Amino acid sequence: MCFIDRVTGKHRSKLLKSKVYADAVVEGIEFRRRIENGLEETVPDRLKMNIAEALVYFDQYLKGDTQYAHLKKEVSDKHRKELIKYCTLFAKSLKNNHNLRKMKPGDVRNNDVSIFYRQLEIKYPHPKTFNKVLTSITSFYKFLIEIEELDIKNPFKNCIRKQVIKGDNLILTKDEFEKIIAAVESKSSFQQTRTNGRRDYVYATWMVNAFKLFLLIGGRREEVLSLKWSDIIQGNNGVLFFQFKNLKVERLGSKNVSKKLSPINADLMTLLKEMGYDQMKGKNVKLIDPENTYKINTIMEKVSRSFTHFRKAAGIETPFTLKHLRKTYLTWVFHTMGSDTRLLSSHTSMKVLENHYINPLLLNIEEEKLIKVKVFG
Repeated sequence: MCFIDRVTGKHRSKLLKSKVYADAVVEGIEFRRRIENGLEETVPDRLKMNIAEALVYFDQYLKGDTQYAHLKKEVSDKHRKELIKYCTLFAKSLKNNHNLRKMKPGDVRNNDVSIFYRQLEIKYPHPKTFNKVLTSITSFYKFLIEIEELDIKNPFKNCIRKQVIKGDNLILTKDEFEKIIAAVESKSSFQQTRTNGRRDYVYATWMVNAFKLFLLIGGRREEVLSLKWSDIIQGNNGVLFFQFKNLKVERLGSKNVSKKLSPINADLMTLLKEMGYDQMKGKNVKLIDPENTYKINTIMEKVSRSFTHFRKAAGIETPFTLKHLRKTYLTWVFHTMGSDTRLLSSHTSMKVLENHYINPLLLNIEEEKLIKVKVFG
C-alpha cells in the first residue's frame, strides 16, 4: 500500500499482511485512515527495507513519485513496467529459497544470482532479452545504492552478458521491391497464419502507396502511417519537408523533443503527386487510410503482415520484413550523406546505424574513390 500524506507531502508505504485481495483492501483503507488521523507517526526506515519494499520504492522512483525532488526520474510507462516485470522475476526466484519479508537487498549472494542466471538461460534464451533482464536488475540495485544510499554491493554488476550477434542489415534491391509491389495487385491477398486455419485479408487499396512511402521516407511505422498532408512544410530555401513527431524519443520521457524533418526528394514528390498532392496539400487528412478505418496499432500490424505476405507471394526467399524498407532508405542516405545520416534517422550516434541499419556492402562516395586508386599509377 502506497500513500502520500496530503498535509505533509510525505510518502508512506506498508507491506500488507493479507493474501486475500478483499482483506488487503480493508487493511489498506485502515492504514490510510490512521495516517490521515495522525495515528501512524512512524516513518519506515528505508535502510531496513526488505526486497518487496525495495521494489515498491523503485516503482515509485520510476513513476517520478519520489520524496527526492531533485532526483525525479522520467521514463515511459512501458519501460517502467518492463523493468518492474524483470525485477519481480528475480524476486520470485528468491522466494523459492528465502522469506522475502525478512530478506533485504544486501542479503542476496552469488549463489542466489547463479540460480536465477541458470533459470534465465532457459526462460529467455535469446541473448538480447537475456541481457535486458540483467541490465534491468542492475538498474534496480544501482537505484538502491545511489538513490536510497544503501551500503550494499550490486550482485549483478559483473554478471557475464550474452554475445549478441549482429545482423546482416539486409536491404532490398530495386528489382526485389518492384516484385513485391507487383505481387500486391497480382497475387492472392489471403494470408493463412492462424492455427485454426483462418485466413486473414491483408490487402488495402492504399497498400502499394504505403510500401513506397516507407521506402522513400525511411520513418518508423507509426510515424509514416500517421502522416497527414498538412505535415508537409516548406523550408527557407524552398525545399519541402515532412515534419512529424519523434514518437520514440518522446515516449522515453524526454520533454521538448524537436520534430523530425524528412526532405521530399524528386522520387517522393512524384509519388505524392500520384497520390493527389495538388488537391490534398495542406489538408488535415492522413496519406494512408484517409477514412480512418483502422486504429493506429491495427494498421501498423496490417501493413507489416501484408508486406511479409506479398514478399513471400513474390517468390523472394530472403526474410525481408517491413523494417527493411527503413534500412534500405538509411543505407542509401548514408551513401550520400555519410555520418550526417543520423540527423535524419534521429539516432544519437552512428554506431547504432552502422550496427543495425546500414548495409556495409554498399560503399559511400569516399569509399568508391578509394577503389579507383591505383598503386604505381
